[in-house]
Amino acid sequence: MELRLLRYFLAVAETEHFGRAAEQLHMAAPPLSRAIRQLEAEVGAQLFVRGTRNVRLTEAGRVLQREATLALSGIEDTVDRVRRIGAGKVGVLRLGVTGSASYGVLPRLARSIKTRLPGVGLRIETEMLTPAQADALRNNRLDLGVLRTPLPENGLASRTLVQEPLVLAIPTAHPLAQRDGLTVADLAAEPFVTYDPAAGSVVDAAVVRTCAAAGFTPHREHLVNETATVIALVAAGLGVALVPASAHALSLQGVTYRDLPDTESVTLALAWRHDDDSPLLANVLRALAADFE
Repeated sequence: MELRLLRYFLAVAETEHFGRAAEQLHMAAPPLSRAIRQLEAEVGAQLFVRGTRNVRLTEAGRVLQREATLALSGIEDTVDRVRRIGAGKVGVLRLGVTGSASYGVLPRLARSIKTRLPGVGLRIETEMLTPAQADALRNNRLDLGVLRTPLPENGLASRTLVQEPLVLAIPTAHPLAQRDGLTVADLAAEPFVTYDPAAGSVVDAAVVRTCAAAGFTPHREHLVNETATVIALVAAGLGVALVPASAHALSLQGVTYRDLPDTESVTLALAWRHDDDSPLLANVLRALAADFE
């Protein structure tokens, strides 16, 4: 059955007149009358009682009017949704986020996407280190990553979001917590809470370089894989940590954050497959470029 026949039928049902319906449809009345008879033949039922001036629906016609209205509305909604998906305005973005970005950048990023692309939903994997995100991007398990550069994989494109220094997270009761003129070298004898080096953390590598520049290798007392756990162990008094400045958002009782003059900075970036031509991804990247200039 052709959709045009249903549209013709609904126009006649609404106006109860072939002539007025034909004018509404910008066609002549005789072809419209033939189309309605074709529809009646296809459904096997008379749809209108024809009078000298007007027509009225039969019981079968009233049923078809109700169902055809719903069907055409559903088709129009589907076509609109498909069109919006094709334009990258509707869909789900699979997003990976590294640990500290979950507390600082993620809220701003999610708000930007929701404001500029309200039809786009997010499926978020948090606490993913850069190597895990790069692997997930390469194998099409993520569409976009928020990670630390440099990237370990070819085939990925990236764009810098922010650069942030490493800051000291230290137990509030620690003697060094309030010392003036504190530097990285003052931490040489302290137990550290660090990311597990086996996980390939970009932040951990920056911590090691920062300590090396100050003349020591950090004593790794506790190894973890999540930023929230790093801060929790510092709050428990189990050691100190150098973490990205965005970890400030984790304001646990018992933790003091200190800016130090001699730490490295780490870069937070967006990453995606360089050959991904998804309109949705392109729209998200444009939205974020506008809000992270």
